[in-house]
Amino acid sequence: MCAILDANVIHEVFGINATEAGKQFWDWMNSHKGRLVVGGKLLRELKIASGEFLEWSRQAQFSGKLNIQNQERINAKMKDLHVAGRCQSDDAHIIALAQISGARLLFSNDRALQQDFKNKELINNPRGKIYSTLRGSDFTTSHKNLLSRRDLCVSKH
Repeated sequence: MCAILDANVIHEVFGINATEAGKQFWDWMNSHKGRLVVGGKLLRELKIASGEFLEWSRQAQFSGKLNIQNQERINAKMKDLHVAGRCQSDDAHIIALAQISGARLLFSNDRALQQDFKNKELINNPRGKIYSTLRGSDFTTSHKNLLSRRDLCVSKH
């Protein structure tokens, strides 16, 4: 399964102050089950936000834990989203990344982005799912169930 990590929660996964939900996401990313999808603007945001992410990403790319999508494809899809005016958030780059990569799990605490990600007109087959710590940083049954799903990464070629 693959997922997208929003820059607004990177501190919960990387660094000394990681939350319990973030630590479990970290463990999932580094297991045989997980793969993080990045690209374009999001990749730049993550690298700027966390030196730990930058270090991890170098090794993760070689081990298949990090999938970097083509920036030009993301930018083209993002432009289409802007022209259509379909995103409520200012994160069309993340919606474009999900559409191109097939990732259907998003770790984010941005409410507007969460609404876009759950919008079936933007993310569908399967619908987007949200991993969030807005209600608390504990690792809940809901978090566990999301990380154990196998259907949240659509094969895109």
